[in-house]
Amino acid sequence: MESAVISTRALDLLLLLRGSEPEGLGRADQVSHQIETAILMGILTEGDRLPTESALASELGISPITLRQSLAALRTKGLIETSRGRSGGSVIRRQIELTDTELQHKLRETSTEALRDLGDLRAAVASMSARLAASRADPQNVEHLEDLAKRHRDTVDEKARRRVDSRFHVAISIGAQSSRLTSVALQLEAELMTLWWGIPDHVDGENSAVEQHTAIVQAIRDRDADAAARAAEQHSRSDMEFLIEQHLRLTMQPEEGA
Repeated sequence: MESAVISTRALDLLLLLRGSEPEGLGRADQVSHQIETAILMGILTEGDRLPTESALASELGISPITLRQSLAALRTKGLIETSRGRSGGSVIRRQIELTDTELQHKLRETSTEALRDLGDLRAAVASMSARLAASRADPQNVEHLEDLAKRHRDTVDEKARRRVDSRFHVAISIGAQSSRLTSVALQLEAELMTLWWGIPDHVDGENSAVEQHTAIVQAIRDRDADAAARAAEQHSRSDMEFLIEQHLRLTMQPEEGA
Protein backbone atom coordinates (compact mmCIF):
# COMPACT_ATOMS: atom_id res chain seq x y z
CA MET A 1 0.00 0.00 0.00
CA GLU A 2 1.43 3.38 -1.03
CA SER A 3 2.18 5.79 1.82
CA ALA A 4 0.28 9.07 1.97
CA VAL A 5 2.15 12.37 1.75
CA ILE A 6 2.15 14.15 5.12
CA SER A 7 -0.75 16.47 5.76
CA THR A 8 -0.58 20.24 5.37
CA ARG A 9 -0.92 20.53 9.16
CA ALA A 10 2.09 18.25 9.74
CA LEU A 11 4.13 20.16 7.18
CA ASP A 12 3.22 23.48 8.79
CA LEU A 13 4.34 22.19 12.20
CA LEU A 14 7.56 20.86 10.72
CA LEU A 15 8.31 24.31 9.30
CA LEU A 16 7.54 25.98 12.65
CA LEU A 17 10.12 23.75 14.37
CA ARG A 18 12.90 25.83 12.85
CA GLY A 19 14.76 27.38 15.76
CA SER A 20 14.43 24.33 18.02
CA GLU A 21 17.85 23.02 17.01
CA PRO A 22 21.03 23.49 19.09
CA GLU A 23 23.23 26.45 18.20
CA GLY A 24 26.17 26.01 15.86
CA LEU A 25 24.62 23.54 13.42
CA GLY A 26 24.98 23.97 9.66
CA ARG A 27 21.78 24.35 7.63
CA ALA A 28 21.68 20.69 6.55
CA ASP A 29 22.02 19.54 10.17
CA GLN A 30 19.36 22.05 11.25
CA VAL A 31 16.87 20.52 8.81
CA SER A 32 17.79 17.00 9.95
CA HIS A 33 17.15 18.11 13.53
CA GLN A 34 13.76 19.59 12.57
CA ILE A 35 12.65 16.33 10.99
CA GLU A 36 14.03 14.23 13.86
CA THR A 37 12.19 16.41 16.38
CA ALA A 38 8.96 16.09 14.38
CA ILE A 39 9.38 12.29 14.50
CA LEU A 40 10.15 12.35 18.24
CA MET A 41 7.00 14.40 18.92
CA GLY A 42 4.81 12.18 16.76
CA ILE A 43 4.12 14.92 14.20
CA LEU A 44 5.67 12.58 11.65
CA THR A 45 4.97 8.89 12.17
CA GLU A 46 6.07 5.61 10.65
CA GLY A 47 4.83 5.31 7.07
CA ASP A 48 4.42 9.04 6.45
CA ARG A 49 5.78 10.15 3.09
CA LEU A 50 7.65 13.44 2.86
CA PRO A 51 6.88 15.80 -0.04
CA THR A 52 9.08 15.56 -3.13
CA GLU A 53 12.61 16.83 -2.65
CA SER A 54 11.98 19.90 -4.80
CA ALA A 55 8.74 20.75 -2.97
CA LEU A 56 10.20 20.17 0.52
CA ALA A 57 13.37 22.15 -0.27
CA SER A 58 11.20 25.03 -1.47
CA GLU A 59 9.04 24.94 1.69
CA LEU A 60 12.13 24.86 3.92
CA GLY A 61 13.84 27.63 1.97
CA ILE A 62 16.94 25.60 1.21
CA SER A 63 18.61 24.24 -1.90
CA PRO A 64 17.84 20.67 -3.09
CA ILE A 65 21.50 19.81 -2.46
CA THR A 66 21.23 20.88 1.20
CA LEU A 67 18.04 18.86 1.59
CA ARG A 68 19.68 15.78 0.10
CA GLN A 69 22.46 16.10 2.69
CA SER A 70 19.83 16.23 5.45
CA LEU A 71 17.96 13.22 4.10
CA ALA A 72 21.21 11.27 3.76
CA ALA A 73 21.94 11.84 7.46
CA LEU A 74 18.45 10.64 8.38
CA ARG A 75 18.87 7.53 6.22
CA THR A 76 22.15 6.76 7.96
CA LYS A 77 20.28 6.81 11.28
CA GLY A 78 17.62 4.51 9.87
CA LEU A 79 14.85 7.09 10.31
CA ILE A 80 13.80 7.28 6.65
CA GLU A 81 14.11 5.21 3.52
CA THR A 82 14.20 6.67 0.03
CA SER A 83 13.21 5.16 -3.28
CA ARG A 84 13.69 6.65 -6.73
CA GLY A 85 11.39 6.89 -9.71
CA ARG A 86 8.02 8.49 -10.36
CA SER A 87 6.43 6.91 -7.29
CA GLY A 88 9.58 7.29 -5.19
CA GLY A 89 10.36 9.58 -2.28
CA SER A 90 11.34 9.47 1.37
CA VAL A 91 9.17 7.66 3.93
CA ILE A 92 9.46 7.74 7.72
CA ARG A 93 10.77 4.33 8.69
CA ARG A 94 10.50 4.28 12.48
CA GLN A 95 9.52 6.23 15.59
CA ILE A 96 12.26 7.72 17.77
CA GLU A 97 12.15 6.43 21.33
CA LEU A 98 14.56 7.89 23.88
CA THR A 99 15.62 5.33 26.46
CA ASP A 100 14.93 5.75 30.17
CA THR A 101 18.68 6.11 30.69
CA GLU A 102 18.91 8.97 28.17
CA LEU A 103 15.89 10.74 29.66
CA GLN A 104 17.09 10.32 33.24
CA HIS A 105 20.56 11.63 32.40
CA LYS A 106 19.20 14.74 30.68
CA LEU A 107 16.72 15.43 33.47
CA ARG A 108 19.37 14.91 36.14
CA GLU A 109 21.76 17.32 34.41
CA THR A 110 19.16 20.07 33.96
CA SER A 111 19.13 22.36 36.99
CA THR A 112 16.03 23.00 39.11
CA GLU A 113 16.25 26.69 38.18
CA ALA A 114 16.29 25.86 34.45
CA LEU A 115 13.28 23.58 34.89
CA ARG A 116 11.38 26.30 36.76
CA ASP A 117 12.18 28.83 34.04
CA LEU A 118 11.00 26.36 31.41
CA GLY A 119 7.84 25.73 33.42
CA ASP A 120 7.10 29.45 33.81
CA LEU A 121 7.40 30.01 30.06
CA ARG A 122 5.31 26.95 29.25
CA ALA A 123 2.57 28.00 31.68
CA ALA A 124 2.49 31.51 30.21
CA VAL A 125 2.29 30.22 26.64
CA ALA A 126 -0.33 27.60 27.53
CA SER A 127 -2.47 30.11 29.43
CA MET A 128 -2.46 32.74 26.69
CA SER A 129 -2.96 30.14 23.96
CA ALA A 130 -6.01 28.71 25.74
CA ARG A 131 -7.41 32.19 26.37
CA LEU A 132 -7.14 33.07 22.68
CA ALA A 133 -8.38 29.65 21.56
CA ALA A 134 -11.55 30.19 23.59
CA SER A 135 -12.42 33.09 21.31
CA ARG A 136 -10.74 32.04 18.05
CA ALA A 137 -10.83 28.25 17.75
CA ASP A 138 -13.03 26.91 14.97
CA PRO A 139 -15.06 23.67 15.27
CA GLN A 140 -12.26 21.67 13.61
CA ASN A 141 -9.76 22.94 16.22
CA VAL A 142 -12.07 21.92 19.07
CA GLU A 143 -12.71 18.53 17.47
CA HIS A 144 -8.94 17.97 17.16
CA LEU A 145 -8.45 18.82 20.85
CA GLU A 146 -11.24 16.45 21.84
CA ASP A 147 -9.67 13.69 19.75
CA LEU A 148 -6.23 14.21 21.33
CA ALA A 149 -7.73 14.27 24.84
CA LYS A 150 -9.51 10.97 24.13
CA ARG A 151 -6.38 9.39 22.62
CA HIS A 152 -4.36 10.45 25.68
CA ARG A 153 -6.97 8.93 27.99
CA ASP A 154 -7.08 5.64 26.07
CA THR A 155 -3.33 5.21 25.39
CA VAL A 156 -1.59 2.79 27.73
CA ASP A 157 2.07 3.23 26.75
CA GLU A 158 3.75 5.90 28.89
CA LYS A 159 5.87 7.44 26.12
CA ALA A 160 3.04 7.40 23.62
CA ARG A 161 0.84 9.21 26.16
CA ARG A 162 3.53 11.81 26.59
CA ARG A 163 3.67 12.42 22.83
CA VAL A 164 -0.10 12.87 22.71
CA ASP A 165 -0.01 15.30 25.66
CA SER A 166 2.69 17.28 23.89
CA ARG A 167 0.60 17.48 20.73
CA PHE A 168 -2.40 18.53 22.84
CA HIS A 169 -0.47 21.59 24.07
CA VAL A 170 0.55 22.45 20.52
CA ALA A 171 -3.04 22.02 19.33
CA ILE A 172 -4.20 24.62 21.86
CA SER A 173 -1.81 27.13 20.28
CA ILE A 174 -3.05 26.15 16.83
CA GLY A 175 -6.58 26.86 18.06
CA ALA A 176 -5.37 30.30 19.15
CA GLN A 177 -4.74 31.00 15.44
CA SER A 178 -1.26 32.34 16.23
CA SER A 179 1.73 31.03 14.30
CA ARG A 180 4.16 32.67 16.75
CA LEU A 181 2.55 31.07 19.79
CA THR A 182 2.46 27.74 17.98
CA SER A 183 6.15 28.05 17.10
CA VAL A 184 7.08 28.75 20.74
CA ALA A 185 4.83 25.94 21.99
CA LEU A 186 6.44 23.51 19.54
CA GLN A 187 9.95 24.43 20.65
CA LEU A 188 9.00 24.11 24.32
CA GLU A 189 7.40 20.72 23.80
CA ALA A 190 10.38 19.56 21.73
CA GLU A 191 12.68 20.40 24.64
CA LEU A 192 10.40 18.73 27.18
CA MET A 193 10.30 15.53 25.11
CA THR A 194 14.01 15.08 25.84
CA LEU A 195 13.46 15.61 29.60
CA TRP A 196 10.24 13.79 30.38
CA TRP A 197 10.95 10.77 32.51
CA GLY A 198 8.03 9.49 34.54
CA ILE A 199 7.22 6.77 36.98
CA PRO A 200 5.56 3.80 35.23
CA ASP A 201 1.94 3.35 36.34
CA HIS A 202 1.83 6.85 37.84
CA VAL A 203 -1.95 6.57 38.00
CA ASP A 204 -2.78 9.66 40.08
CA GLY A 205 -0.84 11.97 37.79
CA GLU A 206 -2.33 10.46 34.65
CA ASN A 207 -5.86 10.73 36.01
CA SER A 208 -5.23 14.38 36.86
CA ALA A 209 -3.98 15.02 33.33
CA VAL A 210 -7.13 13.45 31.86
CA GLU A 211 -9.32 15.69 34.05
CA GLN A 212 -7.25 18.76 33.15
CA HIS A 213 -7.51 18.03 29.42
CA THR A 214 -11.27 17.71 29.78
CA ALA A 215 -11.49 21.04 31.63
CA ILE A 216 -9.41 22.84 28.99
CA VAL A 217 -11.43 21.49 26.07
CA GLN A 218 -14.74 22.23 27.83
CA ALA A 219 -13.73 25.83 28.54
CA ILE A 220 -12.58 26.40 24.95
CA ARG A 221 -15.79 24.83 23.62
CA ASP A 222 -17.84 27.09 25.96
CA ARG A 223 -15.87 30.20 24.87
CA ASP A 224 -14.90 30.80 28.51
CA ALA A 225 -11.52 32.48 28.12
CA ASP A 226 -10.80 32.88 31.85
CA ALA A 227 -11.60 29.26 32.65
CA ALA A 228 -9.57 28.04 29.66
CA ALA A 229 -6.54 30.10 30.73
CA ARG A 230 -6.76 28.87 34.34
CA ALA A 231 -7.14 25.22 33.33
CA ALA A 232 -4.25 25.34 30.85
CA GLU A 233 -1.95 27.04 33.35
CA GLN A 234 -2.86 24.52 36.06
CA HIS A 235 -2.12 21.65 33.68
CA SER A 236 1.29 23.08 32.75
CA ARG A 237 2.16 23.82 36.38
CA SER A 238 1.22 20.28 37.43
CA ASP A 239 3.38 18.80 34.68
CA MET A 240 6.41 20.88 35.64
CA GLU A 241 6.01 20.27 39.38
CA PHE A 242 6.04 16.55 38.67
CA LEU A 243 9.11 16.92 36.45
CA ILE A 244 10.98 18.88 39.14
CA GLU A 245 10.07 16.21 41.71
CA GLN A 246 11.54 13.59 39.39
CA HIS A 247 14.68 15.70 38.91
CA LEU A 248 15.16 15.98 42.68
CA ARG A 249 14.64 12.22 43.10
CA LEU A 250 17.30 11.51 40.50
CA THR A 251 19.86 13.87 42.04
CA MET A 252 19.53 12.05 45.36
CA GLN A 253 20.53 8.68 43.93
CA PRO A 254 23.68 7.56 42.11
CA GLU A 255 23.58 7.65 38.33
CA GLU A 256 23.66 4.27 36.60
CA GLY A 257 27.13 3.42 35.33
CA ALA A 258 28.76 6.13 37.46
